[in-house]
Amino acid sequence: MKELITAERAPAMPQRNSIPEAAVKTEKAPLCLPEWKVAGIFSSHMVLQRERPITIWGWSRHIGAVVTGVWGEETVSAAVDETGRFELVFQPRAASFAPSRMTVASAYGSDTFEDVLSGDVWVVGGQSNAELALEPCLGDTPEIAQTLREDHPFRLFTQTQAYAVECKQFYHEPARDVINPEWRWQRPGPEAAKSFSAIGYYFARLLTEHVPVPVGVVMMCAGGACLRELMPLELAHERGYTEGANMPVGGYYNTLIAPLLGLQFKGQLFFQGESEGIWKEMALAYDGDLAAFVADERQRFGFNFSFYNVQLSSYREECDAHFQHLYWVRSRQLMALEQIPNSYLAVSRDLGSRPEDADFAHSPHKYPLAQRLAALALAGDYGVGGLEAAYSPLPLSAVRRGGEAVVTFRCVNGGLSTLDAAPPAGFSVLDAAGAQIPAQARITASDTVCVQLPEGMDIAEVHFAMTNMAYAAQGNLCGGSGLPAPAFALPLQNG
Repeated sequence: MKELITAERAPAMPQRNSIPEAAVKTEKAPLCLPEWKVAGIFSSHMVLQRERPITIWGWSRHIGAVVTGVWGEETVSAAVDETGRFELVFQPRAASFAPSRMTVASAYGSDTFEDVLSGDVWVVGGQSNAELALEPCLGDTPEIAQTLREDHPFRLFTQTQAYAVECKQFYHEPARDVINPEWRWQRPGPEAAKSFSAIGYYFARLLTEHVPVPVGVVMMCAGGACLRELMPLELAHERGYTEGANMPVGGYYNTLIAPLLGLQFKGQLFFQGESEGIWKEMALAYDGDLAAFVADERQRFGFNFSFYNVQLSSYREECDAHFQHLYWVRSRQLMALEQIPNSYLAVSRDLGSRPEDADFAHSPHKYPLAQRLAALALAGDYGVGGLEAAYSPLPLSAVRRGGEAVVTFRCVNGGLSTLDAAPPAGFSVLDAAGAQIPAQARITASDTVCVQLPEGMDIAEVHFAMTNMAYAAQGNLCGGSGLPAPAFALPLQNG
């Protein structure tokens, strides 16, 4: 096992909004059963995952009581078990824009949910750039700012990092239910939309423009969240982590993810890793940690959902004062693509904050990122468009041939080029001592770049965009679709 990682050695990413003071108390949520309670993830205006059995669960102190559920023309029933939990299982149904009613009732209470849709549910995970609200991003999309309407065919469920941090009693054990009783599914009107994840809102809107299916989006992301805080406690310990930064290890899993176990959904959008960029050893372990996190999450939810990851955006020069090793995280995010089945990677290194933006760490340019995620999801999950066009060019290998490294790519979508029509920039090589040395490069075929190797030096790796420089200086290589190549670090093989 690797050396245990502690909070003091790996502080968290600075936040857009101040985080309430983290608690040091260790009290646990009292385990008491209600008279009657349907799980908080279910409410009016919800979207339930089409074409899968749907479980509606809740709790009652009346063991053995019969609970009946009516959804449209279907009626099901179940008894409250010895733990006080009941589960109603409805049959799979096709996508439908027709609002339906669901009633869940027993002798001790009942709930009726209106405007229930059957469609595709997506979850948004990660840290602050995943949680970043739509409102500060609307300056980039004025046409969308003017059309935030409730009648769009998608629904939103918001959970927030700030409330999770305040709820100290849920830090140390998985919460049984959604921790804020005020959190409910909402139609995407102005108030709900502006406070929702920008990536999630834009993604839902783009998706419903191309597929005739209602969409639901659920936030389970938290600003500043380290991966070890999103993991269950036992997995974090298995990976060698004993302390968190914003809260104990497993804290965000306990507060924002565990209450959703049992929910059916189609896929996850994920933007996380800045916090791991503070410490090089943690950054270098990121691919293994992320692969373990996704595998564990899929096992707990019980299905192999599609995973759409974001390779970290660039940041302005201020980032070096907070997280010096982001480029290593980016390289490991690309490596994780091969370690996580049914996963995809959207490149965002050209979408970071610009000099005129107010915040160096939280870029408001989330619409083009959502476009890239939506294109991948449309191709990967809906068969709309092709992955070749949706993907950035992905590096395959770097092979020494004479005085050059020959780097080959896939998903070039018609051929490699550069964003500014200039020669390829942003390449470097890593020598045996660990020093990065800038290197000249040239495109020699539709899928090939040749990188000049320094004479007389032992070169270990070929790098691209492996710096923390501002977005414009990170490298200009792209594919035929104009999407930028990802940052990468490839071992140099002998030809």
